[in-house]
Amino acid sequence: MSPPVPYAPAGRFLRERFGGPIFRIVVDAGFSCPNRDATLGTQGCAFCNVDGFRPPTSRPQLSISEQIARPLPYLRRRHPGAVGYLVYFQPYTNTYGPASRLAAAVEEALAGEGARGVIVGTRPDCLADDVLDLLVDLNARTFLQVELGVQSTRDRVLREMGRGHRWRTSRVAIGRLRRRGIRVGAHMILGTPWESAASEARGARLLSQAGIDAVKIHQLQVLQNTPLARQEDLELPTWREYAERVAGFLAALDDRIIIERLVARTRPDLLIAPRWGVDPARVREEIVRRLRGRRDR
Repeated sequence: MSPPVPYAPAGRFLRERFGGPIFRIVVDAGFSCPNRDATLGTQGCAFCNVDGFRPPTSRPQLSISEQIARPLPYLRRRHPGAVGYLVYFQPYTNTYGPASRLAAAVEEALAGEGARGVIVGTRPDCLADDVLDLLVDLNARTFLQVELGVQSTRDRVLREMGRGHRWRTSRVAIGRLRRRGIRVGAHMILGTPWESAASEARGARLLSQAGIDAVKIHQLQVLQNTPLARQEDLELPTWREYAERVAGFLAALDDRIIIERLVARTRPDLLIAPRWGVDPARVREEIVRRLRGRRDR
C-alpha cells in the first residue's frame, strides 16, 4: 500500500462526506461569458478553448438530463462502488445570466437518480445578488461548491491572460460566498512565464487567507484557436520545473484546503504546448515526491 499523499486529496474528502466514492458528470447549460459576448471581449481568455476540456457528451444542444444519462453507464463501470455523482456545470460562466436559468438547469440535474449535489463553475465577477440568493437556497438542501476561475493572484498575470478582472475581484467574490456558508474552489494556473515560484507561493498564502476550501491546479496550456496560439517564443516550464513550482505552491498552502487537481489533461489534437511526452500520473508522482522532500526538511 502506497503512503498517503502529503496534502488533502479530493477523493478522500468526498468519501468521508458521502460515505463512499463519488464521481463527476460535466454538463454544459448553454451559458456564455462576458469575455466572449463583447461585454469584456470577444475572443475569450488567452488560454481558453472549452473543447479542450469538456467531454463530447457535454453539449448545450442536449438537455441536462441527456448530458447526464449518456456517460452514466460508462462512468458507473469506471467507478465501481460509487454512491452517486456530482453534476459539474463547467463550460463557460454558469452564473452569467438570469438566476432563474441556472435554477432550472440545477433542478433538472438534481432530479437524476444518484445525483448528490452540484458544482458550479464561474468567474469571480459574475455573482449578482439574485444568483447569490439562489446559491444560498441550493446550499441549504444539497451539496454545493462554487468554483471560481481565479487563475492568479497577480494582476499583471491576469492581464496577460486576458481575464478582464483583478485579484481583488476574486478576493471579494470568495468572501461573499464564504460569508454565506458556500464552499469555494479556486482554479489556478501555475508555471506561467509571467510569474515566479516566489509569487506563486505568495499566491497560495493569499488564497489561504481568503478562506478557499479547494483548489484545482493547471499548467498553462497553449491550445489551437486561442489568443495564446498566436504568441511566439512563449517560454513554458518543463514537466520537472512545473512539478517544482506546484510543490512550492502546495507547501505554502493551508493544509486544510482540498486539492482537486495537480496537472491538467486536454485533447492531444488541440494541444500545441507544452508537449512533455510524459503521462500526467508521472507528473503527479514527481510533485508528490518534491512536496514530501519539502515537508521532511
